[in-house]
Amino acid sequence: MASLTGLAYQGFWWLSNILVKILYGGDSSKLRDALETAGIRIYPEAYLSVVGLFLIVSSAVSAVTILLTRFYPIALAPIIVLLIGYSLPSIKAKDVASKLDMEAPFMAAYVSVMATGGLSPYSSLKRLKGCELLPNTSKTARQIEIDVYLKGMDPIAAIEKSAERAPSKEYKEFLLGYVYTLRAGGDILHYLLTRTEMMFRDLAAKLRIFGERAAMLLESYVAIMILGTLGISIVYLVSIAFQGYWQAGFGPENFLLYSYILVPVISVLFMYLSDLSSFQEPVYETMPYKIFMASLPIMLFLVFTMFLPYLMPGLTLIPLIKQTKDFLTSLRTMLGLEMGLEPSLGIGIALIAGTVPAAIAQRHYSQRRGRKIVREVTNFLRDMTEARKTGASPEACIIQLSSRPYGAFSRHLSIVARQIKWGQPIRVIYESLKKRISSWFALINIYLLVDAIEIGGGSPDTLETMARFGEMQASLEKEKMAALRPLMIMPYIGAAIMVFSTLVTINFMRSAVTSIARMAIPSIQILTVIVPALVFQSYLMGIVTGKVSTGNASEGFKHAIVLTLIALLSIIFMRLFGILVLF
Repeated sequence: MASLTGLAYQGFWWLSNILVKILYGGDSSKLRDALETAGIRIYPEAYLSVVGLFLIVSSAVSAVTILLTRFYPIALAPIIVLLIGYSLPSIKAKDVASKLDMEAPFMAAYVSVMATGGLSPYSSLKRLKGCELLPNTSKTARQIEIDVYLKGMDPIAAIEKSAERAPSKEYKEFLLGYVYTLRAGGDILHYLLTRTEMMFRDLAAKLRIFGERAAMLLESYVAIMILGTLGISIVYLVSIAFQGYWQAGFGPENFLLYSYILVPVISVLFMYLSDLSSFQEPVYETMPYKIFMASLPIMLFLVFTMFLPYLMPGLTLIPLIKQTKDFLTSLRTMLGLEMGLEPSLGIGIALIAGTVPAAIAQRHYSQRRGRKIVREVTNFLRDMTEARKTGASPEACIIQLSSRPYGAFSRHLSIVARQIKWGQPIRVIYESLKKRISSWFALINIYLLVDAIEIGGGSPDTLETMARFGEMQASLEKEKMAALRPLMIMPYIGAAIMVFSTLVTINFMRSAVTSIARMAIPSIQILTVIVPALVFQSYLMGIVTGKVSTGNASEGFKHAIVLTLIALLSIIFMRLFGILVLF
């Protein structure tokens, strides 16, 4: 990236001056502030030079494409590139602000718990500079330490500076309130605890709002998929029916462009909108995504052999593809379906086969290492607090509680107890435990416990504060899941309606043209073009459902599989019940 920036600035510095005048009225300070807030370490002129380079490249590619294909809408590409370059720093800054807003209550909880153990907020922030569970907070903590050790600033002044330049309102108000309370000689500990509880209450209110926004996004997405697909299908069917009278109709190329280009773009847009307005955990399980990427070649191979040959008949000359087509023909015959539905079965099998491994991985990590552990960890912290009040050491409390049942967390707690008996340091035990647990809510509570034990021996007051904040976190997770649970039914109904209404429209159009115009329409071509798109859109609907409802696209793998099956079963059952009769 550095070499690309240098090359762009060397060759297009003059274009950056023009863009500054056009986009910012000659004042690059707005862009500099946006880049600094977004964490993009690059000079404004160099950034605009990169934008100018992509602008020229996109203009040249658009011109060549128009000359070769006469596809004039591609002329909008340079404008889109310019808009992306202009808005990217602001979008990135808002993204950083939203993530820091989410981390702020947990950062405040950490500082408050450490304060009950006698540690100052500045020292607590220093300990957070390497915390992977709060990545955005750790960046600000590292900057505070740089200001103190390299620039010679007073720690309180460095905290105040960090708060003033932070894009997060919650982060800013918490630290500035601490600075003002300290300078006024107020009760620091009381302020930290009170302010933290207030931040958790605000976070609970945001979660409820998130549930409402997620419902609105999902309803809008499902409505667009149903109405858009049905409308485009009607236009395509009308064009096919009147192709003898109207040569410039809506051809299969246009329908394929909508189904396999525009629909994925709309899906990505809704996933991005969900990202902007949802509650995102700073750390999440990445293994399901890795498994999905590993199985993606299988999906693409199956799509190439089981779907594309029906759109590109020339591929049938390949022996393997011919055998695959014979298999799909036999499957279609066995199910009693009409000719033309083979590619629908093929794309459905390809999508499901390529997603099942990732869905299984997501279920494994979610159940054994994820959400089910959160409630048990909270119960453990409360029991730990009560046991500590008896005067036993934290290590003795953990060993004592390891015999109690804590559901999915019990086996992890047993391993921790054995490691303590073997004399391993508590920090080493935490690092090994972190590899076996993927739930961020559980890990942040355990991280608090470990640091509380390290800095003050885990006094009863410290553990009581930590347990109270842990219970607040568990309550937030419960409210979040309760708000999102009703959303699950909408995409399933929407996918069934989309497939049902489109297939009924196909049947109606075929019957109307045959009985009124006394002419036949290419039913096989219609089924080959339209029905596989319904299966593919149902699959995308599942991915978007998981992303919007939980904040993680990996949760959409299981929904994508089920919705794809619903689309295929809808086709089969409609034939069995005689709703779709094409012959």
